[in-house]
Amino acid sequence: MYYPPSYPYFPGQGQAGFFPQRSPYQEDLLRNRAAESKLLRRRCSWAGWASLGAILLLNLLFTFCSLLFTLSASQMADNQYYYISNLCYLTGFFLPALLLMWGLRMPLSAALPMGRVSLATAVPLVLFGAAVCNLANYPANLVTILLQGMGFSGDMPSSPLSQSPEVAVLFVISSAVIPPLVEEFLFRGVILGSLRRFGTGFAIVASSFLFAAMHGNFAQIVFAFPCGLVMAFLAVKSGSIWLPILVHALNNGLSAAYQLIELYQGTAAAVVYGTVFPIVLWVLGAAALLFLLLRSKGGLFRLPQPRPSLLTTGGKAGALFGNPGVIVFLCYVLISCVSYLIYY
Repeated sequence: MYYPPSYPYFPGQGQAGFFPQRSPYQEDLLRNRAAESKLLRRRCSWAGWASLGAILLLNLLFTFCSLLFTLSASQMADNQYYYISNLCYLTGFFLPALLLMWGLRMPLSAALPMGRVSLATAVPLVLFGAAVCNLANYPANLVTILLQGMGFSGDMPSSPLSQSPEVAVLFVISSAVIPPLVEEFLFRGVILGSLRRFGTGFAIVASSFLFAAMHGNFAQIVFAFPCGLVMAFLAVKSGSIWLPILVHALNNGLSAAYQLIELYQGTAAAVVYGTVFPIVLWVLGAAALLFLLLRSKGGLFRLPQPRPSLLTTGGKAGALFGNPGVIVFLCYVLISCVSYLIYY
């Protein structure tokens, strides 16, 4: 017995003389998918422009303030350097984050999630995150060694330090207080929050990629990407931006502590600190991870999904990289990476 097809046909030039016509459901699906891809592409572009704007604004403000200062004084003191750089850092990152939030019509509660987290959950999550960030130093060091083997110095620009207590305090603020606050607001607050409707996993990876690229040199990019992943994971899992801020501050603070110990106590004491403390942190991080796994009964890494996305993984990747903002941002990052190799 012959059964007619369940979808309509129309005359054409095919092998059988007919082509299948799309059903209204298929048309709606393709239309909705195209609309979602367009929205994702636009949001990724805005995120790219905001990341680029933060770096450019920071550099422009610092250059302008430095030139203005040198016109009125012969030399900038260390404490004056930190006052200027801290002000420029706050403005450089905070303003693009606010503009991006305003452009997205994003409520402050979404850009700065402040969910309540119990101490029994927050402490192990922070220890786990800090241990992962510390371990990320090793692939970054490997990249530095490879660059040195290719004839490049692998050095990074350093901040001025002196025996002055004021300079030491300003140094800690410039490394362990201001960057965690403003960078987390931009990347784990506004950018991560704006991309979560397209999939939590995608939002974590995309925001971490932009965060890593923002550092503008190969070694720090390799270091910052896993750090961004774990800090974005903590933001999503806890529903609070304070946990990634704490991990960021702890990671930067431990690095600042090494430099201060070397300055005040000598290289030998700094080497002991740099050898012993990471091991302690890894043990605490491993214990925290085990505790979290047992407490969650294996569901620690299950991510909450706000809504299902119509886009495939390839479609999301195409939207992330196929937009003007991210393309221009990555061109700047490439130039910055090459500049670090040449001039440092």
